[in-house]
Amino acid sequence: MKSYQRILVFVLSVLLLTALLSPWVAGLWNLIIEANPEWQEYRQPFSRIFDRLFMILGIIFFFVCRPLLKIRSLSELGLQPLPQAYWTLLRGFLLALGSVVALGLVMSLSDVFTPYFRLSLSVTLERSVKALLTAVTVGLLEEIFFRGMILKGLLEEWRVTASFVAASLFYSAIHFVKPAEKLFFSGFDPWAGIRHLIYSFHAFLDPIALFPGLFGLFLLGIVLGYAFLRTGSLYLSMGLHAGWIFGLKTIRVYGNYRREDLGWLFGSSNPKFVSGVATWICILAVGVIVHWMTRRRQGLK
Repeated sequence: MKSYQRILVFVLSVLLLTALLSPWVAGLWNLIIEANPEWQEYRQPFSRIFDRLFMILGIIFFFVCRPLLKIRSLSELGLQPLPQAYWTLLRGFLLALGSVVALGLVMSLSDVFTPYFRLSLSVTLERSVKALLTAVTVGLLEEIFFRGMILKGLLEEWRVTASFVAASLFYSAIHFVKPAEKLFFSGFDPWAGIRHLIYSFHAFLDPIALFPGLFGLFLLGIVLGYAFLRTGSLYLSMGLHAGWIFGLKTIRVYGNYRREDLGWLFGSSNPKFVSGVATWICILAVGVIVHWMTRRRQGLK
């Protein structure tokens, strides 16, 4: 079995296990909440429980099944020790964050966004720290999975262009696999996980509305993959990924949109910021800078 096929089987197996176990986990958590009324604020929608369980099971079984996946070390995933790893991470983070700030300035000049401190200093710091922790965690995990496992596995079997297109399409499409509403678990339903999976593909029933966001995330996947290819490691792509997430999660902490519909230039569909033409141009500009930054790197072998 080829490397990307092993990874696909692994992901589908973890997904199926999550669908079977999530109703039991949700039911148990519901009983705990009912036994402790003061914990009502910790009640979680079923989708969040499903997503968290999928991530936890994925991490656990990744280390358990690593011999079957034929991944002997983290170096094979692009996390080899490098003398300037932290500096590469930071440069990627600042580059991506700078692109979000630049877009924010353009949006401000276009009367679409107003920069100001919306919240108190303590709340601003709290949300910024939470956004940073989320950005670092997601940047690490998603880059290991999408670039270190999926893209690298495809590159071993396919041509570069086909590998980039397939991996980036998968990366962009997976962000739209989610339920239409945040449903809270009520009672025990052993098939809730299976139904959740089926309902999670509802966004693909409207491809026209889906396209702008899908294309924006596709471009992000191309640039992140290119950073991985040019450097031979995940550090630059992890920094870029984390910087973009941090910027998107904090943009409304340091300002607010002036209208709900940002238009075709900045995003009229979800995810708003990523679905705009101006953002696509900015992503491509980051790709050009990545090319210039990595002109002396050895690249992925």
